[in-house]
Amino acid sequence: MHLGFSTDMNLPPIYLRSLFLTSLVSFLTPLLLVGSAIAGLIVMGLIPGLDGFSQWSSGSILSFLQTFGSGKALEGSLVIGGACGMVGALFDTYIFYRYSSFRRD
Repeated sequence: MHLGFSTDMNLPPIYLRSLFLTSLVSFLTPLLLVGSAIAGLIVMGLIPGLDGFSQWSSGSILSFLQTFGSGKALEGSLVIGGACGMVGALFDTYIFYRYSSFRRD
């Protein structure tokens, strides 16, 4: 039974490193995106006339995150980050499989 790994011993460590980095970047990207959006809205709230929009927008983002975190915005962002990390890992696994099957042909 062939699992797609070649007989070269450097391939699995390269794959594991790629899988780890892809999962990490896929996990951190939504966290940084949401954090940057909330930080930008807080700074926007310092501008007179935009404070109402800033409070409404940040409240909407936090209530969206609370939906996924059982009432806690931090848990919601971690759940979304974990889901994105898992999708990134699955995508990296698929790409690795396709690359190894193309190399065999």
